[in-house]
Amino acid sequence: MDETRGRTLRFHMTLPSDPRLLAVVRETVSKFAAVWGFAEEQCRAITHAVDEALSNVIRHAYKNRSDQEIEMRLQADGDCLEFTIVDCGEPPDDAKLRAQPVDATALGGRGTYMIRQIMDEVSYEKAPGANRLHLKKRLPGALPSPKRP
Repeated sequence: MDETRGRTLRFHMTLPSDPRLLAVVRETVSKFAAVWGFAEEQCRAITHAVDEALSNVIRHAYKNRSDQEIEMRLQADGDCLEFTIVDCGEPPDDAKLRAQPVDATALGGRGTYMIRQIMDEVSYEKAPGANRLHLKKRLPGALPSPKRP
C-alpha cells in the first residue's frame, strides 16, 4: 500500500442508470478504498455514500430510467480518495443539496445528509448539459487540503 500511495491512481467507468449495476459499483468502490488504505468500516461508509449518490442520480435526475448514462471517476492521490459523478439528468433542487437536519418523521431526505456526514468534502456544480458531484474522503490523520483562492 505504501508504494501505491506514492503515486496517483485513477479509475473511470461509464455505466447505464440501471440500479442492478450498483452492486458492481459498490464492490469497485470498496476494493478501491481498501487498496488505498482505508479500514474496513471506513470502506463500508465510503461505499454507502457513493451508492447513495448514484441512487439519487438514478431516482431523481433520471426519474428511474435505466437507459441513461452515468460517468464515475475515482482518483486516489496522497492521503485522499476522490469521486466525481457526472450525469445529464434533471439538476437537483438546491435546497435539498444543503446540509439540513434530518427530520425523524420524513420518509426521504436522509441520503444527502448521510453523504455529507461520511465524506470530508462534498461539492456540486451544474456544468453545461451535466450535473457534477464531487466527493472527497481523506485517510484518518490526513490534513485537509489548503483552500484555493
